[in-house]
Amino acid sequence: MAVETWIRTAPGTAIRFNVLALGEERAGLSSVHLRCTVTLEHATRRLRGSGLVLPDRVRPEFLLQQQPSTSDEVRDLRDPSVLLRPDDVLRAVLDMLASAPVLRGLDLSDESAWDGEHAPRRVAAWLREQGSRWLASCPERRCRFEVDARLRVTRVFSEPRAVLRRCVEVAMQTVEPGSEEECRICLDEFRDGGKSGPVNLPCSHAYHAHCMLTWLDRGAICPTCRHDLAGMVAPAPWVAPTAWAAPTTASSSTATARRPGLRARGRR
Repeated sequence: MAVETWIRTAPGTAIRFNVLALGEERAGLSSVHLRCTVTLEHATRRLRGSGLVLPDRVRPEFLLQQQPSTSDEVRDLRDPSVLLRPDDVLRAVLDMLASAPVLRGLDLSDESAWDGEHAPRRVAAWLREQGSRWLASCPERRCRFEVDARLRVTRVFSEPRAVLRRCVEVAMQTVEPGSEEECRICLDEFRDGGKSGPVNLPCSHAYHAHCMLTWLDRGAICPTCRHDLAGMVAPAPWVAPTAWAAPTTASSSTATARRPGLRARGRR
């Protein structure tokens, strides 16, 4: 897909923990209370952008989405021993986090989607540790395990990947995987099973898909005939029309996205 999602903990004290002893006299069950505040950001990896990811100026209808949203989930511990089972407690944490509107539908268990610390595993580890202490000392005392998490979600539109998807749609794919022809970037044959499959450009020249992704970080033309590919990509659906300009180059003074949180990543 041309859009990928990065999830990360917000700067500062992104996850706070607390155990509140309710006492034996309090009615009810012990519980886990997870409060999650999520901020959504939009960014683009531009053609000729040297892999930099730059924040976008979004359309008015997307501004509301960028306001921090908070969800509160409370789960009663009808079976306190669940805190001792690693898989079960992680599954419960993932389910509670998924209740946040911005996180709904995302695969939060996919650690490759997390930019840095995998927050669900950290929360699950803390719950197991505190749950073990509680059950070993005074399980009859009711407790509330409180977690306050702040996360940032960045939706990144990859122009290089969008160009390749468009090539597959509009150009006749004449080179098949396993062909003895060579990629004109890396000079390896397409039959090399360790490489990505070939993709034909509108000019009929073929390259490994991953080779072209790297190439499009530096230029927007066919490496062989200089056929212009820039016109094959439209801006991300959230980009404000007035914000759409010529692709940023590596030497541009605005290419500052290597600050923490919007650094380039290996996946494209």
